[in-house]
Amino acid sequence: MAEYCTNRNVFEASLDRIRYVYDHFDEVVVSMSGGKDSTIVFHLAMIVAKEKNKLPLKVFWLDQECEWQATVDYMDKIFRTENVKPYWYQIPMDFTNSLHHQHNFLKIWEESAKDKWCHPQSDISIKVNPTGEIRFHNVMNGLHKFCFEPETKNGAVLCGIRAQENITRRLLVSGNKKQGWIQPFNKKNKSSKVYPIWDWTFDDVWIAIAKNKWDYNKIYDYQYQYGINKNNMRVSALIHETSWKAIEMLQEFEPNTYDKFIRRIDGVSAINHMNDQDCDTVPKELPYMFKDWKEYRDYLLVHLVKKEYWELFRKRWKNQNDEDWYKLHCKEVVINDIDGTINHNADVARSFKKVRETKEIKEEKQND
Repeated sequence: MAEYCTNRNVFEASLDRIRYVYDHFDEVVVSMSGGKDSTIVFHLAMIVAKEKNKLPLKVFWLDQECEWQATVDYMDKIFRTENVKPYWYQIPMDFTNSLHHQHNFLKIWEESAKDKWCHPQSDISIKVNPTGEIRFHNVMNGLHKFCFEPETKNGAVLCGIRAQENITRRLLVSGNKKQGWIQPFNKKNKSSKVYPIWDWTFDDVWIAIAKNKWDYNKIYDYQYQYGINKNNMRVSALIHETSWKAIEMLQEFEPNTYDKFIRRIDGVSAINHMNDQDCDTVPKELPYMFKDWKEYRDYLLVHLVKKEYWELFRKRWKNQNDEDWYKLHCKEVVINDIDGTINHNADVARSFKKVRETKEIKEEKQND
């Protein structure tokens, strides 16, 4: 490979990575979210697939029902593009509801709630869950293999992961010393995840879209006009623990979708009222009736979270014993982050910071 050449731009380097993937894997599927990064991967893969006579291009999307209508419209257009083989999954499963503490999961695509679905199922989607799993992460850990032919032993899933986005994604690439942009083989999914645009910047993404006149999810235009920082623009499902703040924007950008969300998902209205009042999820100052953040955290846990999940949170918090951690735990409880996404990201960030500080100390000693 020419991975270490420095006389190419990221566009050409990514095309070479995808060419490498087509030459070394049995099958290739593009995993999309409807976001800008997976949009880039889709178009690059289409270029290479045409070059290598590997059309149609397989494209995967797990539609989590609670999606922006702009995302649904955009993905529908992708799936109806010439030379695309769609794997549009609209399958029943339990999705964590971060908007309500008593109704912790939303059974998306549940037939009995069909009249309340946030948007209808497509005529070209896959509607039967083939994994035998019901929780989101378990479903995702075994769903990609159903995009491959039964005889495929070594599939590749192209993903729009970029190191610039956050520390967690940066470590996904740097943590694999052999070839970071190709992840270790997942036996359950019969594939490896591949990050061909891992070194692209935010500007690289939008320059490529503009220069090539590629279509993209129009929700980004709304968010730009709204004044959202480029690093905070998201198109993911709207009840996810990292996306709940988008509810306020939803009411303005897509009022019809918001009306459906009100009927479908418990907690939407309450969260939106918090946004209207410019409330933060957790007070910036410790409420006066508590002696410290740990006591406040423990109070929130037993008064907001269902008792059956108390130990789940407490186990996660073991050995996280300082004020910054306690404040983060308060946020976890208020947002009802049962899956521990916020805690995991913070833990990764702390570990990365510690490693970097240790490296800097060693370098200073060597210089002395």
